Amino acid sequence: MQTTGLRQLLRASGYGAALFLPALLIVATEIDEPYLVFGTVMLLFPMTRLVFGALPSGQAIAWRPWLAEALDQLPVAYFVAFVVALAITLGHLTARPESHELTWAAAALGWSLSLWMMMMFATCVAHTLIHAPGPNRRRLGHVLAGLAGYPLLGYEHVRHHRMSGNTHAAEWPRMDESVWRFAARRLRVLAEETISPQGLAFRGDARSASVQGLRLSITCTAATAGLFAFNAGWVGLAIYCAAAALVSFSVQLVTYMQHWGLGDDHLADARAQKYSWDSDCRLQAWLTMGLSLHQHHHHDGAAPYYESRLAEGSPRHPAGYVLLMVAALVPSVWRRVMHPVLQRWVADPRTQPTAGRGLTCIAHYK
Repeated sequence: MQTTGLRQLLRASGYGAALFLPALLIVATEIDEPYLVFGTVMLLFPMTRLVFGALPSGQAIAWRPWLAEALDQLPVAYFVAFVVALAITLGHLTARPESHELTWAAAALGWSLSLWMMMMFATCVAHTLIHAPGPNRRRLGHVLAGLAGYPLLGYEHVRHHRMSGNTHAAEWPRMDESVWRFAARRLRVLAEETISPQGLAFRGDARSASVQGLRLSITCTAATAGLFAFNAGWVGLAIYCAAAALVSFSVQLVTYMQHWGLGDDHLADARAQKYSWDSDCRLQAWLTMGLSLHQHHHHDGAAPYYESRLAEGSPRHPAGYVLLMVAALVPSVWRRVMHPVLQRWVADPRTQPTAGRGLTCIAHYK
């Protein structure tokens, strides 16, 4: 789809939102507000749909070469911003572990939650880099995944694409499975395949790119944890480890949200069709570098993130990720929200409603 240069520039500028959380974490350290990033994501991000609305369906944009090149460089710029924000946060924790009148425990909790939010969104950029052409970009993706506390990302994502629709292998959740059970099952499988004594990290061919990437990521995670411990003591180590643990769970939570009800235990053609839930929230697509446009990504994983789009006939989430993440934590609420949506899509895949500028379109499915 051809658009004017100005319109393309405006669309491309939206992806700059990915830099917002590292910048906000730096601001949080400057004003000494440990809960700033966490509160912004949880309370304000869902409201932004009222401002930015939904993505339209349609063909991919024929980006002008100079804009495509700029967008290709954005993940690298994000990597730099992330490292700077992480270093400034570590320096802040080293110099001043307490914040205002908060106790050290309350301050540590706030920094853990805010660091978690930045690191969780960093895995989206790491995912983009891991899919990028060229070994240097992919290596940068493995480093970013390691710094963000989830060193298994590169390995598990290749596995995820290879085993599309497979519920037995814990790549797609089962219909009757809660996010808690799915996360535990998937993390156990991944740990056995990678970091157990018999796993890939210890017994794999060192010349393999997947083994090299995994080892690089693990090294980065361990080194970052060591820096937090050395500079900020056991409190600093606890903050980073808590954030990393939350990131590890969050990756499984997002995988659950993107694939629940679409696996081979429920749909006979799940493995061939690679069904995934799409989200048409515009800001969400910017912040995750197209990861929320998930069905198109599964069908064309090599496409640049800025060419991701809503897949025709794909199942559509009835709300944004933040609201659905909270719903998924309570299995009864998740089923109550998502079962009508799934049934509507199975009955008529071509006419999925959109929330537009509303927070949710759950009412449309009743």
